[in-house]
Amino acid sequence: MSQPNLITFQGQFPDKRPKPEQVAGVGDVLNVSIFEAAPGGLFTPATAAGARPGNFVDLPAQAIDQKGNIYVPYAGEIPSAGRTLPDIQQAIVARLRNRAIEPQVVVSLNQQHSSVVSVLGDVNTPGVLALNSVGERLLALVARAGGPKYEAIESYVTLQRDGRKVKVNLARVVHDPRENIFIRPNDVIFLTRESPSFTALGALNQNVFGFNSEIPFDTETLTLAQAIGKAGGLNDNQSDPAEVFVYRYQSRDLLQKMGVDTTRFTYDRIPTIYHINLRDPSGYLLAAGFQMQTKDVMFVANAKVVDYYKLLTLINNTASTVGNTAATATAVNTAVKTRW
Repeated sequence: MSQPNLITFQGQFPDKRPKPEQVAGVGDVLNVSIFEAAPGGLFTPATAAGARPGNFVDLPAQAIDQKGNIYVPYAGEIPSAGRTLPDIQQAIVARLRNRAIEPQVVVSLNQQHSSVVSVLGDVNTPGVLALNSVGERLLALVARAGGPKYEAIESYVTLQRDGRKVKVNLARVVHDPRENIFIRPNDVIFLTRESPSFTALGALNQNVFGFNSEIPFDTETLTLAQAIGKAGGLNDNQSDPAEVFVYRYQSRDLLQKMGVDTTRFTYDRIPTIYHINLRDPSGYLLAAGFQMQTKDVMFVANAKVVDYYKLLTLINNTASTVGNTAATATAVNTAVKTRW
């Protein structure tokens, strides 16, 4: 049996580094200040020099339009979308160099609308948040959204990026720093409450004693060996240790990595059965490493002798019933004869 890999953010989104420089995008609002070396230029007339605090002018805030441009007087339309702020500054200086007096330009971000992240679901203050220029990790965005409403073990984080969707337990992100990946612009973070649990069926002690077959994890990760233990262990008088199964819906990508032919399936979530033989000593090591997932179904089959025993019991009960019926008929017949 091959052990399925855990679904992780670092495994599905390997590029965890933030962008080295922040770039402007359509909808962002920029502040533009133009400095000149002396009065008498385009933006600092000589007659107004004494009334001004310096040789510069602050333009009205400029929003990057749908074409990706901003407009600067005497410079015209300046391509800005997808460029860093220093690049935009240099582009404006190049346009004004032959018009203004030794112009210098400072461009700053007034409002950010292109580099945003949506944090939704079971957080205290869901909304759309602007990413800062140094890059932010997943937990930082969850914290800015007010934090999760429920305990980490009961919360799942779904990250949507570039058409892909990955779901990971929040407790794993908290305890494994590698899962706290950098967030990209336009990512969607969705928190849901879902207490992880599995269903235990078949020849287990918990079923003999009448326990509930749905069992909570109560921990961040749960192995198959631990799941068997939580279900009371295999029933010695009934179970077949060689026939232990785990049923789940597995992603197509993971099955393909395991070498499984998935061409005959239409959907991306494929019903999958894992089989483990605990009569083999190595099976216990596999069970100790096999990670259970929420909504898994674990089933332990009956031993073949149990079915044979059931058949004998049925035959014995039938024979006993026939014998008892015959004895009753004889007794009645005897009683009738004695009466007459």
